Amino acid sequence: MENFSLQTYLEDLKTVCAIDSGHFNAAGTEAVADFFETRYQALGFKTERRHYQDNDFAPVLLVRNSDDEQIDVMFVAHMDTVFPVGTAAEWPLTVDENGIGHGPGCIDCKGGCLSIYYLLREMQRKGELNFRFCVIMNSDEERGSAYSRAYFEELAQKSTYCLVFEPGRPNDEYVGTRKGGANYILKCHGIAAHSGVEPEKGASAILELSRWVNELYKLTDYEGGTTLNVGRFDGGGDNGAVPDYAECTLSFRFLDPAAIDQLKALFERMHTEPFDSRTSMEIVQKSLRPAMAPHEKTMELFEKLRIAGQKTGTPTELLVTGGGSDGNWISRFGVATLDGCGPCGGKLHTREEYLKTESVEPRLDAMYTLLKELFN
Repeated sequence: MENFSLQTYLEDLKTVCAIDSGHFNAAGTEAVADFFETRYQALGFKTERRHYQDNDFAPVLLVRNSDDEQIDVMFVAHMDTVFPVGTAAEWPLTVDENGIGHGPGCIDCKGGCLSIYYLLREMQRKGELNFRFCVIMNSDEERGSAYSRAYFEELAQKSTYCLVFEPGRPNDEYVGTRKGGANYILKCHGIAAHSGVEPEKGASAILELSRWVNELYKLTDYEGGTTLNVGRFDGGGDNGAVPDYAECTLSFRFLDPAAIDQLKALFERMHTEPFDSRTSMEIVQKSLRPAMAPHEKTMELFEKLRIAGQKTGTPTELLVTGGGSDGNWISRFGVATLDGCGPCGGKLHTREEYLKTESVEPRLDAMYTLLKELFN
C-alpha cells in the first residue's frame, strides 16, 4: 500500500500489546476497544460497543460505514489474549535484527486487529470503500466466544464475504479449513470406603473414570481429523479411602460432524453401561464450535485471492488447522469465508509467540487487491 509505514504500524502494535487483555480482564479488554474505537471514529465510521448479557468483561466492538442492514464484507478479529495480567509489563513487544517481533498477542490477534484498521484507512483515503462493511472485534474468542457467538451468527446471515484476520501461518499460508471443537468436564461419582478395612464396599470414581478415558481415546482418527485430549484429571484424596469422586476435562476436535455423534453415543454408554454399576457419570458441555469446511462460495473467493496474490507476488496456499476461530460460526451460514488473513507468525499461546514483520505489508497488499477486484 502506498502510504504504509511498518515503523508506525509497529509503534501502534507495541501500544496495543502493552495492554493486558486476557480472560475476564474488564479493564484491559475495554482499553483495547477504546484504542480502536477512537481511531475508527476519527475516520468518520460508525461504532458501537455491545456486552452480551450485560457482562462487563467481554466487549464486542462493531464498526460500520453504512446504515444498511446488509453487509458486503465482514472483517473479523479478536482483542483478547491468553496471557494473565502482568505479562505485558514483563514482556513488551520487541523486534529483533531479523525482523521478528515478539510480544503477548502480537500475532494472535492484535496484529490482525491493527491490519484491518490500516487496510480500511488506506481504502478510505483513496476513495475505494465502494462496499458496505462491518468490522467485528470480540474479546472472548480464546474462551470459545460464548458471549459473542450470537453477534457473529446474526451478522453472518446478512453478509456476503468474511475475512478473518487471525494469523497467517509461519509459511505464509491462509487457512481454508478449521476443525470444530467441543470442551467438556466429565464428573464421576462413586462410593467412599476404608481402603484397608472394607475396600469391597467402595466404588472407585478414579478407576471408573480412567476406564472411560481409555474408551474416549479409541475415537481418535488422525486421517479423518478426529483428535481429543484429556488435559486434567483430578480425584480422590487420602490413600486410606476409596475415592468417591473424580473429574477430568476433555477437548474434542473434529472435521467430520459425524464424530460428534460418535462422542455422544459414548457419553450415552457412560450413563447406561457403567463398568461399575455403583458409579454414575455427569457430563458438562462447556463449549461447542462447528467445523469450518470450505464450500463453493469460499472456493470462488479463494480463486479471487489467488489472482490477487499473483498480482502482488504473495503466496496464497490454503491449509487445514486444528484450532478454531470465529470463522467457524460464520462459514456454516454459507458465507464465503477466508481465514488467516492477518500477518504471519507462529507459536501462538506461548511466551515464544512471534510476528514476521516482513509479512505485514504484503498481506495488506493482497487484501487490498482482493477487495478492489471484488468491488472496483
